[in-house]
Amino acid sequence: YGPINSVVVANFISGFVSTSINYYTHHRWTFKSEQDHSKSGSRYLLNLIFWWVVSTLSIKALIVLEIDPRIAKLLPILFIAPINYFVLNHIVFKKKS
Repeated sequence: YGPINSVVVANFISGFVSTSINYYTHHRWTFKSEQDHSKSGSRYLLNLIFWWVVSTLSIKALIVLEIDPRIAKLLPILFIAPINYFVLNHIVFKKKS
């Protein structure tokens, strides 16, 4: 944030860099994918957006139900993480047949 003096730009850059590193490490090491980046990259972004929406709506619903926001932030991870791993492994970075 300091060098740019813009929260919006700093947050965009950090999100872009972290998402790129996450994609690359999943593609290369976690799932050892042989998929073309054009296929797995677009699937990865769609998956990322989908789970961000699910997570955000879940957190909002839990807060409306008067769950402490710190707890509400953690609860969706319990069901999202295992399902997301399955989706990444079998759809986004699936092995070539």
